[in-house]
Amino acid sequence: MGILARDDLISSHYTLCGASALEPARYDFATRVAAAAKAGFTGIGMHFGEYAAELAGGRTDADLRAVVADHGIGVPELEFVFGWAARDEQMQVEGEPSEAGCFAMADVFGSRVVNVGDIGMPDDLAPLDDVTERFAGLCDRAAEHGLLVALEFLPWSGIPDVATAWQVVDGAGRANGGLLVDSWHHLRGAADDGALRAVPGDRVFVVQVSDAPAKPDGDYMQDTMLNRRLPGDGDLDLVGFLRTLDAMGVDCPVSVELFNPAFQSLPADEAARLAHDATRALVAEARRAT
Repeated sequence: MGILARDDLISSHYTLCGASALEPARYDFATRVAAAAKAGFTGIGMHFGEYAAELAGGRTDADLRAVVADHGIGVPELEFVFGWAARDEQMQVEGEPSEAGCFAMADVFGSRVVNVGDIGMPDDLAPLDDVTERFAGLCDRAAEHGLLVALEFLPWSGIPDVATAWQVVDGAGRANGGLLVDSWHHLRGAADDGALRAVPGDRVFVVQVSDAPAKPDGDYMQDTMLNRRLPGDGDLDLVGFLRTLDAMGVDCPVSVELFNPAFQSLPADEAARLAHDATRALVAEARRAT
């Protein structure tokens, strides 16, 4: 697909999978693509596990390419390479299929970016110098598949905030290495806009948005997996978040990522329409002249 910019909207994999992050997708690839295209999304995200499930179910790479071609959208965003930053060698090995699967999808779909990160607890992370070196190697391998690499920070992990994530990316010194900035993780976490503004705008490769109630419900991981809301249905300052990114010169698509059992129980077409329209309204409000 062509070059994507900040006016394009992406439905992340989890928004239309119809299931929680720990369960197989309820909707197959063709259903998700059709729903996203009908709603007006430029593209969808795809998880390496669901790619493997499609192949196991008898679909071929050619079949999957035909689906996106028929609907005129792409698969620009791939999920999720993990294990590479772990201290424990077994955790590194467990993450290897995620890298192989994402690179295979990139070759099939001509994808733009792969999202990566550390999903463990802080004690599970390797020393930061090692993490930086490994990130550089990951970027080099991704470059062979034409991919940007977006490092996502998760507040419960050893890469908890934008400052730490940028330290890794900047230290790696790879042109295809950058950040994934998720509104939930940033605003529920350190919410350090000064550290965010210190990142060059052209090194933010993925922006993900979702809303939330003013106060968390449960611990952070429970809250993020169960209580995300459509943009505009919560209390986060998403308008301010996007305006900060715009002022930095960030020029990448906005991806909506929702984890919420009630939302994920909806029919795919309805979920896609609600997610698209809420995100489009948010972007319009953020970019309305003040």
